[in-house]
Amino acid sequence: MKAIPLRCSKPVPKEALKRYKGVQFLDAGLVAGPEHTDFAMAQAERAFQRGENISSDPLIEVLVRASAQRQIKRALELFGLKGGREVVLLCHEVPEALLQEYGCREDPGVLEVGKEKYELLKEAFGIGEAELSAVAGEGFAERSTALVEAIKERIAILQV
Repeated sequence: MKAIPLRCSKPVPKEALKRYKGVQFLDAGLVAGPEHTDFAMAQAERAFQRGENISSDPLIEVLVRASAQRQIKRALELFGLKGGREVVLLCHEVPEALLQEYGCREDPGVLEVGKEKYELLKEAFGIGEAELSAVAGEGFAERSTALVEAIKERIAILQV
């Protein structure tokens, strides 16, 4: 499975999920870098191996894990496709027609955590400054790293 950060010239609507089989999307605005998606994919794979998967679809399972939500509906509401131009494509094979239709190109920059995204991520995952202060210094880089670790912790403790 691949997680490909994309910047598209046109918004990718929810209908793309119906037209292109074997794909799922994450809202890139709530993805804290490639470490976040890599960890979610590894946790989803482990869930299937242990029979602890929440969804029967591995792509949905990655979305559920990335969102650290127990309910598929809630995971889709928070992290699913919202018609944005910055998305993470989850797939086994990249549908070239999809990339062409929406003018998408791979762009790791959509995963970077700036100050605005940092605040969105804290809110989405329920992470407070006190939690981050306990493990990180005052610098933004240290706080961002601590935030990614806190997100991974929430994914790891997700239980069915």
